[in-house]
Formats: sequence, structure tokens, C-alpha cells
Amino acid sequence: MRKKIGGKKMLVAVIAILVVVLAVGFGVWYSYATSYVATVAGEKITSEEYKYFLGSVMIQMENDAQLQDEASKEAFWDSKVEGVDARELAKQRALDSCKEFKIQLLKAKEKGLFLNDKDMKEIENSITTLLSQMAQFNQAAKNTGVNIMSAEEMFKDTYGITINQYKVILKDLRLVFKFVEDEQKRIAITDEELASRYNENKDIFDKLTIRHILFYTINPKTEVALAEEDKKKVYDKAKAALEKVNKGEDMETLALDLSEDSGVEGNKGLLELTYVSASVPELEKLVKWALEHKVGDTDIVETNYGYHVVRIENRTEYKDVIQNVRNTILAEKYNNILKQWTEESQYDLNENEFALGRIKI
Repeated sequence: MRKKIGGKKMLVAVIAILVVVLAVGFGVWYSYATSYVATVAGEKITSEEYKYFLGSVMIQMENDAQLQDEASKEAFWDSKVEGVDARELAKQRALDSCKEFKIQLLKAKEKGLFLNDKDMKEIENSITTLLSQMAQFNQAAKNTGVNIMSAEEMFKDTYGITINQYKVILKDLRLVFKFVEDEQKRIAITDEELASRYNENKDIFDKLTIRHILFYTINPKTEVALAEEDKKKVYDKAKAALEKVNKGEDMETLALDLSEDSGVEGNKGLLELTYVSASVPELEKLVKWALEHKVGDTDIVETNYGYHVVRIENRTEYKDVIQNVRNTILAEKYNNILKQWTEESQYDLNENEFALGRIKI
């Protein structure tokens, strides 16, 4: 009887050991199987890299859709974009970005590029700045007494990776940046190309400076619109201010005396506008008006906030923005080269569907 009991204990012990070995083996296999989402020319795209690019793509898509609150964002991710499920589109764009990233990283290493002390210092400075901003956020959140995620938790929630994992990716991003800089030096751009691009797209490249005097047609604290009768009185005030400007009174002084803009003491009524500024709803109408007028023109422009008495103070010229024009053309030409690389069979993407399927949005 003792031999049987002893044999049974031995069998249980052996089975227990096998279970542990199998569990450890499965854990090792699972960890490896989900450690990368695809390969490019034998180079792995790690899950951390993919999550980082996926987080970046999602932020860009939300910004493009001009989403302001969490409810809008949730609805957006349940919708279709360009006829495709928003989540699936984000995943594909992230995978495309990862492929481009790996191709450039491979080519950077083939050229023998490496990170020097200056590069490492810039990376450390970037991380230090990020950590400082996160610490400020945590302190501000603590002061409010509201229980919310810490900055590091928010970072991981956004990008799916930790700060330490981000540091590793940042080094490769820096190397890719050096490679792009080096390649762009080889791209030729003629003076004719630069002048032609500017003349065809002045509104895109130019910066405009306007001075404005704001008269609210809403309650600035509640953002509730004024009644029509009160709104008419506000317009009359704006009209009177415009008449003073047109008669030659100093507009800076008028702005400081009359403008209801909370920032007028600091900016003295000056605003710098660009084509991109039109994507900000509050500035859209001001940008549209400014682009359609010339330096010295005045008017009253109505926005969601109120009536703006405006005058165009300055608009840049070709000589002021030539570098921006050059950078735009360089980026386009380089992207065309990059696109050609992505289409080469040696850089075909081999997906790890097991790992991709386990990364959720």
C-alpha cells in the first residue's frame, strides 16, 4: 500500500512539473509570437513600434476630424472613413508607417550612419522635456483634487508603450531623421521650381499679420449668444471703432482701450495667421478675409465670438518664405523616392497576423 501511495505522489509531482514546464514554454512562445507584428527584409517591426505609430496615427485622424470631446471620438472610431472601418484604417496606416520607418532605418544602417554624442544629447533633452511636462501635468492635476490618470498612464494609454520603450524607439527615429537629412541634400531644386511653386500657392506659404479689436457677441464665461437686440448694439460699437481706425487713429491704442479680448494687453491686438490657421474654427473667417485682401485693408469680420474690427498690417513675400517653399518641395521629392522603395519586392511586408490580431483599438 505504501508503494502505491508513494507511486501516486511521484506521478502527481511529475505531472505538476510538466504543467509548469508547459506553462513556461507557452509563455516563452507567446511572448515571442507577439513580440513583433511583421517583418521587412528580415527586420522585425516590434509590437512596441507598431503601438507607437498606431497611437500617432489615431491622434492625427482625430485632429483631422476636428474632434473635441470623448463622445465624438468614440463615435468616430465606430464609423467609417473613406468607406473603411475607422479602426481598420488606422491599423493599416500604422502598418504602412512602420514599413516606411523600417526601410529608412535599414538604409541608414547600410550607409553606416550612427548616432553621435550630439544626437544622444538631443534625445536625452527630448526625454527630459517630456518628463518635465508630465511632472507639471501631474502637479496641476494634484492641485485640482480631481482623481485622473497620471501623465505616464496617459502616455501609455495613448501610445500603448512605456516611457522607457519610447526611449528605444526615439533612438531609431533620430537615426532615420539623419538619413532623411542626408538623402535630401542630394535632391536638386531649381530657382524656377521654387518661384513657380510660390506664385501658384502664395496663400499656402504666406503669413499675414492683422490687428483686431474684438467685441463679444457671446457671454465669454458661458459662451451663450447675446439676444439680437444686444448684438446690434455690439455691432454699432464695432462700426464706431472702425470709423476711428479709418480716420487714422492709432489702432494699437484703440485695441488696448476697446478690445474685449483677454489677451490684448500682451499682443496689443496683433494676430499672426497662416493658411493652416483656417483649420481652427475660431480663426477660419478671419483667415479667409485676410487672404482675400491686401495690406492696409480694414473691415468688420464676424466670428463665433463676436465682431472683429480688423486691419491687415503685413503679408510676407517670396524672399521671406523661400526656405519653407524649398522644404515643401524637398519633402515631396523625397516622399516620391520613399514610395518607390516601398514598392520594391525586397521590402515586402510579411505580417504576423497572430500578433496583429491581439492589438486592439
